Amino acid sequence: MELEYKVVQSTTPLFAKRQNIEAVMAEEARAGWQLVEKFDNYKLRLQRDISHRANDKDLPFDAYRSQVGVSNVITYGLAAAITLGVVYLIFVIVGAV
Repeated sequence: MELEYKVVQSTTPLFAKRQNIEAVMAEEARAGWQLVEKFDNYKLRLQRDISHRANDKDLPFDAYRSQVGVSNVITYGLAAAITLGVVYLIFVIVGAV
């Protein structure tokens, strides 16, 4: 038996709730991945036998994905927009704009 490993991560603390871990693992199990370790609320380590590679082409998702949950673009884009809004509001308050 030859194993391969991957780390699945989330930008938000998705894995803080057990039901979220179970939902992600239900999908990952379709590709043969098994939970090895929960690092923290952001990362999981998974493993599977390499024999499962043969079925990867039939899956509706990438078996080697490493990101789940909200996209980084959305998370960081929203944070940048809020920051710019607060800075603009400060400029308005002090009369610089």
